[in-house]
Amino acid sequence: MPFLIRCKEESSEPGVEMRAGLRLITIDRRPVMQLKASTDYGLRAVLYLASKKGTCSSKDIAQDMSIPRDYLIQLAQLLRNAGIIEARPGKHGGYRLARDPKDITLLQIINALDEDSKDTARLRRDDRRNATMLRGTREVYDLVLDSYDVYFDSITLQMLLDCSNDPKNRREFLASCLTGEAQRLLHPIAKIA
Repeated sequence: MPFLIRCKEESSEPGVEMRAGLRLITIDRRPVMQLKASTDYGLRAVLYLASKKGTCSSKDIAQDMSIPRDYLIQLAQLLRNAGIIEARPGKHGGYRLARDPKDITLLQIINALDEDSKDTARLRRDDRRNATMLRGTREVYDLVLDSYDVYFDSITLQMLLDCSNDPKNRREFLASCLTGEAQRLLHPIAKIA
């Protein structure tokens, strides 16, 4: 299955929820990952703040990134609670990143925007633990879910900004950055007891 991320568009096709913030859909008979609207808008807002490198008003973010302003304010609260952005009150206030873009991953953003991701993950884990699933199948299923987490946790906002600054080589740049993460997954460092 090719792994593509497409922003959520209105579609009559039913989707199957695979992970917090994501859905698996079929386009032209090919399975692709689709971002939920909240994840899409939140990611757009955070990328905008990362590219502007300063405080931006909710009005500017909403207008420039085509995000409904009231929805942006709700999402910003979730991002603030997760320590991804900060709010500055006052006439010249707005939002800015709380940390350096190299220290913020896609997984952190996805988890921040999915309010009940922890409860959902816990329920799924409990369901799997109590299920009569074959041992090998359960292990493979857990590996798939863990792989999604590792993949999204390996992509930082800085990597995405660097890709946007080099349109000719953006795919190659991102692929080279992810190669190291793939090696880390294949050859994990032994834990010292």
